[in-house]
Amino acid sequence: MSGDEVLNRIQALLPSKANIGESRFEAASAVLFTKSFDFLMNAHETLRNVAKEVKLRVEARADRSLLMPAEDAEAAIRKLIEKAEVTDMFFDTYGSKVIIEVEKPSEILGNGNPKLNEIKRKTAWTPVIQRTPPLKSDIINTIRRILTKNSKERASFLNDVGMRIYEDTKETEWARVSFLGGAREVGRSALFLQTNGSRVLMDCGINVANRNKAFPILDAPEFRIERLDAVVISHAHLDHVGFTPFLYKYGYKGPVYMTPPTLPLSVLLTLDSVDIAHKEKGTAPYSSKEIEQMVLHTITMPYEEVTNITPDVRLTLYNAGHILGSAVVHMHIGEGFYNLVYTGDYKFGPTKMHDSAVNKFPRVEAVITESTYGRPEGILPPIAEAQKNLISEIKETIEKKGKILIPTAGVGRVQEVMLTVEEAVRKGELKGIPIYVDGMVWDATAIYTTYPEYLRKNIRRLVFTKEENPLLNPIFKRVGGQKERKSIMAEDGSSIIIATSGMLNGGPSVFYFSQMAPYEKNSLIFVTYQGEGTLGRTIQSGPREVTINNRDRIPLNMKVVRAEGFSAHSDRKQLLNYLKTMEPRPGLILPVHGDPKILPEFASTIRNTLRMSTKIPNVLDSIRLK
Repeated sequence: MSGDEVLNRIQALLPSKANIGESRFEAASAVLFTKSFDFLMNAHETLRNVAKEVKLRVEARADRSLLMPAEDAEAAIRKLIEKAEVTDMFFDTYGSKVIIEVEKPSEILGNGNPKLNEIKRKTAWTPVIQRTPPLKSDIINTIRRILTKNSKERASFLNDVGMRIYEDTKETEWARVSFLGGAREVGRSALFLQTNGSRVLMDCGINVANRNKAFPILDAPEFRIERLDAVVISHAHLDHVGFTPFLYKYGYKGPVYMTPPTLPLSVLLTLDSVDIAHKEKGTAPYSSKEIEQMVLHTITMPYEEVTNITPDVRLTLYNAGHILGSAVVHMHIGEGFYNLVYTGDYKFGPTKMHDSAVNKFPRVEAVITESTYGRPEGILPPIAEAQKNLISEIKETIEKKGKILIPTAGVGRVQEVMLTVEEAVRKGELKGIPIYVDGMVWDATAIYTTYPEYLRKNIRRLVFTKEENPLLNPIFKRVGGQKERKSIMAEDGSSIIIATSGMLNGGPSVFYFSQMAPYEKNSLIFVTYQGEGTLGRTIQSGPREVTINNRDRIPLNMKVVRAEGFSAHSDRKQLLNYLKTMEPRPGLILPVHGDPKILPEFASTIRNTLRMSTKIPNVLDSIRLK
């Protein structure tokens, strides 16, 4: 059936008393706007039966004629849920929804959600509860305002997506995947899934370390932006999402799918990349205008929710354990035709912040897996040992009265490091030492504390309690700018400096390094992977002096340490165990996102030890799946 036929079929199944004024799609779901208050409040059983019949989610909301004026509704809602401590509200008139920011969501969402029904009964608005960022977040507030300010445009877009999803199409006859970036390299991940009825791009990143191969190859013969149906983003790191806004500059008008926390993190990181390009007097491939378009066209999905994204592709996102909201992408192609798993980056083992990556699926025939630590020597120590080694190195430098620089990415490892340092202070292992946090870390941490449901259970409990939230412990001092950075460098005695970027390819960490590198008493502790071509990788090779900012030569006398084990990537053992224990057993493994020198050996190990077929794609290769 076509989209119009689906909506007509839904209406035909409804009783006349439903009095539907308008029906439309919100992506893969259908929304009915009723003029009957009685039907609005009592439609649950009817709609459940209709949904079973048409095999898609169906929701009833109030026609605009029923809605209480927004100003009156806000006053009524605040009175109804005052214990939840409402901080803000955003009214989406075209969706008949009100987004309510509260400090205590549990006051509303527990016990069968009776408060939500009270709000709807009193105001006719459909309430959507969202957590107030415990730490002020301009990014999250901006996203929420963009979506409500442009609610009419957003409603039209979501309806268009639904019309495309439920468009009549041929039965799936073939499926193949093309590699527009990220094959036999780390960076610019971009995988293009094609069937005879669909075109889906999985990730669209940039390579921050290689200007010559910075962007995916979007002029490949098979890729046409006007035929692209959907984009799926595995997580918010720039090598996976960093080129996505450019698609809107290039003419794309379709949806981007990702988890809820991936959206604000993606906005944070892409805005930061534009800002860095301008500061370095370079040219950014897109502007904040295209980032705003990405926000308007993003559809967020929680883990393990199945949704149609094209006429013959269903998408499910699973926890990848890499960073907040990171996802393993599962594509169900056709009606049981083929099942593809794209891992993105994943951690198959628990960390302080995240549960282990999921590797149990309804069906899977092929897996596209990251291979960052696929080399034979790519075995990382357990996280507990890594944490112990980090604190030991910090103590050793403190005894020399030196300063410690820990360069980190703003998202992921920095939160793990902060938890480790906070625990050491709480246990009395580190005493009286200033701890400075610089760069985008605070913005990212605000997002982390807004989505505690995506963290491990024990950390989630602490984050829900402001007074116990380890990420907001006052031992962490926020750095305000270059004047304060110089003041920190001028201080006598030791201090710990946690600063972005993790590969020393920009950001305040480069300034701290330039000031600290000449002195033997100081230490540089790497906790993240250092990409080929970055200053961090150069430093790890052991030179006696290095060039920074493409002009300044400085001596390198400080101690350089690799605190292995903090990586958000799976090491070699974890990569192999992830595939070995996957259910069901896949038939084909395609290793990507790895050093080209190690991939042949890694693929050979998979074949010989796991008895699975492998192919190592190159950039611009296309592989037929079925």
